Amino acid sequence: MSEAPFHPLDASSAWADARTRSMSEPVLIFKHSSACSVSASAEDEMHRLAAKTDVPVYKLVVQRSRALSDEIAESLGVRHETPQALVLVDGEAVFDTSHFDVTVETLQDALRTARPVG
Repeated sequence: MSEAPFHPLDASSAWADARTRSMSEPVLIFKHSSACSVSASAEDEMHRLAAKTDVPVYKLVVQRSRALSDEIAESLGVRHETPQALVLVDGEAVFDTSHFDVTVETLQDALRTARPVG
């Protein structure tokens, strides 16, 4: 299955890229579980959001990249959940939500207030 319109988040180099990119623009991280119906619904929401915005969305599939998912949670100080959406600004999580709150509306609201300071 194609990852479009998402950037694959499956290696430490992709995680470094996402954090670096967040220094100049907000970035979304989407943690997805391929075995969860709630996560499938959140993925549909992320597709709808990606069609409405030019904010880069990095998608991590937990079953393929659990160690990286744990690394991200630890480095950001945010508890791991799936599905989960994080807004990064200046390399830090300025917003996170999970489960049924991963919606276009919730994330659009978070992105409206997320602006890099550097």
